[in-house]
Amino acid sequence: MKSISDEVISIEEARAALRCMRLCSFDEEEALESIDSLVSRIRKVGTAKLVEEIIEKRLSETQRLFVKEYWYSNKNTAQIARENGVSQANVYRTITRANETIKELITPLVIYHNDLVSAEITPLYFNEIMKITSALKKDEAQLAGQLKNIRLSKAVTPEQAAQAVCITVNELEKIENGRKMPSAEILERYSKAFNVEINLKFINGKGRYEWKEA
Repeated sequence: MKSISDEVISIEEARAALRCMRLCSFDEEEALESIDSLVSRIRKVGTAKLVEEIIEKRLSETQRLFVKEYWYSNKNTAQIARENGVSQANVYRTITRANETIKELITPLVIYHNDLVSAEITPLYFNEIMKITSALKKDEAQLAGQLKNIRLSKAVTPEQAAQAVCITVNELEKIENGRKMPSAEILERYSKAFNVEINLKFINGKGRYEWKEA
């Protein structure tokens, strides 16, 4: 399989490659690998946003409701069934049908962008896209969840995020799991690395962080 940069590269992506070579002392091969990673992330996020449109416009009302509760709110099929007064089997079938509709609609796009065959798209690629979609739509109250959503919404791996924020992967996992509170310096690095604003607000005497695209 050819790399993305062998087939399609925009002016913006070419400029990014040159910046990699100039600022990071990358050679041509390293710069193109960096751009391949960037392009892949951009296209995954773009596909995730299209999935949002599919959920809103191409699913039935019941499918849309169950899919949002399952993916966006992390509810299991038993919870969804109980809250909506239907059987768990009904919920499972509805979500399965909705997922298959989404897969069918995004498969040609994914093949075009990634030169993949259908067998490689599911379930791994589909699950990754849905995680990005979910992260884009979630409104976590806790800082740990918000920081994890920032990373997932940008299709960035834990290793890439840790490197960008200048911490270890182990530290990153502790922060994202709520076992360690990040310092103001680390939060500032998050803001710069992911191009987001992270604001601290106090509600009823308790601190709450919120983030938005810069």
